[in-house]
Amino acid sequence: MLLKKVQDTLTTYRMLQAGDRVLVAVSGGPDSVALCHVLYQLRQTYPVELLVAHVHHGLRGSEADQDASFVQDLARQLGLPAVVQEVNVRSWQKEHGGSLQMAARALRYQCLHQIMANEGASKLALGHNADDQAEEILLRIFRGAGQRGLTGMPPCNRKGVIRPLLECHRHEITSYLENRSLAYRQDESNLKPWCQRNLLRLELLPRLQQNFNSNLSATLLRTSNIFREEEEFWDALLSAWLDQYAIEGEGGGLRLPLGPLLETHPAMQKRLLRRVVERVKGDLRSFGFHHTEILMQLCRSAAANSQIDLPGEVKAEKNYSWLTIGLRQQTPEDFYYEIAGPGNYPFPRLNHRMLLEKVPADLASELSRHPTEALMDLDRVSFPLVLRSSKAGDRFRPLGLGGGKKLKKFFIDAKIPRGQRRRIPILCSGEQIIWVVGHRLDDRVKVTVNTSRLLRLLYVEGLE
Repeated sequence: MLLKKVQDTLTTYRMLQAGDRVLVAVSGGPDSVALCHVLYQLRQTYPVELLVAHVHHGLRGSEADQDASFVQDLARQLGLPAVVQEVNVRSWQKEHGGSLQMAARALRYQCLHQIMANEGASKLALGHNADDQAEEILLRIFRGAGQRGLTGMPPCNRKGVIRPLLECHRHEITSYLENRSLAYRQDESNLKPWCQRNLLRLELLPRLQQNFNSNLSATLLRTSNIFREEEEFWDALLSAWLDQYAIEGEGGGLRLPLGPLLETHPAMQKRLLRRVVERVKGDLRSFGFHHTEILMQLCRSAAANSQIDLPGEVKAEKNYSWLTIGLRQQTPEDFYYEIAGPGNYPFPRLNHRMLLEKVPADLASELSRHPTEALMDLDRVSFPLVLRSSKAGDRFRPLGLGGGKKLKKFFIDAKIPRGQRRRIPILCSGEQIIWVVGHRLDDRVKVTVNTSRLLRLLYVEGLE
């Protein structure tokens, strides 16, 4: 029965492909021992390579040593290679904080993924079962999870983690082991209500099953599957919207047009914002629903320019009709470069270079008008020119405006995001700004019918 259920789970979620090298995490407890034996039994159906990994947490003295020896013996009996890795949980906890249980979990996953990389494994098989899933969902409900959180532990994920026992109940696993006289280790700490999960498993869940629903674990598992299907629908919907509207910003951030965003249903808005934060940050740790509400308020704000800081070095900035979400970056340092005359000048800190050349005046109409290219009257500039960062009080005479303007006001009117302004180079002749690079030439160096010599400038990405 257990073999059939595991096989169905493997097939339903396409957990294994021919040729996979599968690292099986074995603690020595009943679930992981059953997992190892089941995958070994199915090795003909699924032509994969198995190897065993055991993490020695160093917390239970001689018992932990015996667990490691047991796992090594088990692997030897099955003819499978085994890796035993010792870790120092207490030292890790002291450095990173949190409970001993959370420290052990975090370090265990870190260690297993490192073994995966070292051994060239494509999959990591974990022994979580249906009752574990029910406990996880209840814990998430108590902590205030949303629909995505109530999908529980995924059967498999993009990092190669698979959970073949996730639809098998604990009593089925125990029966499988007993019927085959398979030995396993029992961690006595799992039989005491010393942490939230154990308290829920040993006391709360049995009471709920006795008084409300005798089949509660199965019900919660079914609920998680329903939510997972709906999340798959949402995932496709969000991806389609972002593919259509989102624009890559600087430093891996994303820009969203506020008009289309605010036209969607509020539920869609919140999910889109959380998805973008997840893409930028890599996860949603420390990013709660109240942070989503703060983001929503920013989107609906009447202010043309506003920004907020979010957990995980995330910054959200509203600029007129756009919302940009990215990682906080250090304030750009000032830069200053002198340009002696025509030639090729690299600017290492900007990862750009500028080409300057004299050209005949009669070629003016044939040259490009790309924003990174400028043509000016050579007789109206004086070398050396200076390429520098902007500074407070800068003014110039934007071409076509007919008068002077503060650089700050120019940026505002051009709807240039505040975070980008300090990165825009300013080209000067003496104290006079002659080109806001990539945006506007100064009116005083423009080409006229009286121009006899042209200076062509091209601002190019890269140093060569």
